This record gives sequence, structure tokens and C-alpha cells, in this order.
Amino acid sequence: MVMDLKEDVFLPVVERVKERKESLRNMKRFSRSGIEGWFKVEIVAALGNKIKSIKNEGPDFTLEDGTDIKIKAATNFVRNYYVAAVKEYGCPCLFLLDGTNLPKLPFDPKTGVELIGSEIVRDGDDNWIVGMVKPMT
Repeated sequence: MVMDLKEDVFLPVVERVKERKESLRNMKRFSRSGIEGWFKVEIVAALGNKIKSIKNEGPDFTLEDGTDIKIKAATNFVRNYYVAAVKEYGCPCLFLLDGTNLPKLPFDPKTGVELIGSEIVRDGDDNWIVGMVKPMT
């Protein structure tokens, strides 16, 4: 069974981040820091048995249908984090980034990256952007 990246992966992850948004407040105090560990735990909780394996190098997860997923998460917003991940690994990337200034997620076709979805989550004090991108088809 092939998974729908938006319905089966992105949306459950967004819902989980919304449920756990208060714990993001503590992460914000670490400026310009990667928070992939926090995000990885929440993705596993959101996707459960849809995850076939967790990896320590390269893509972070393999889904039960064989799809690899990379994750990027940081307390600052740098678009290149997820664009570079898609280009380097050739697979979709889930990301969680600071959304304080509510940056737009521009996608120039030249980047080779396509947006699957994005949503703003407010932790009570700050905005975060949860999103997913994939190689352009």
C-alpha cells in the first residue's frame, strides 16, 4: 500500500505537534538550535506502525511502504534546511521551524522542491511552521 504523504504522514504529524505545542515553548530558549530529537519523538508518536525503521544516518525514517523521510527542525527559520535535505537525499522532508516572523514558504521551480503542506502552530507565545516538502515531480 502506497501512503499518501499529505493524508497519512503530514496531517497526523501536524495534529501531534498541536497536541504537544506547549513543550515547544521550552525549546525556544535555545536560539538557532536544531531540535530534531524532539521532533523525531513526536513523529514516531504520530505515525506509530506506519514507520518501518528509524535511522541514524541519511533519511531519518522509512515508512512501511518503503518511502524514506528526512526531518529538519530548528528554533530559527532557514529555508535552505529543508531544500538542501530534499536535494541531498532525494526524499520528502518533514520540517518544524520557527515562525516568529511568519515567513512565506516560497517555492521557485528552480529549487526542485514541491510543498506538500504547511501549517502554523502557536505554542502560546510563539509561532512555529510545520511543513512537508518533496522532490518536484
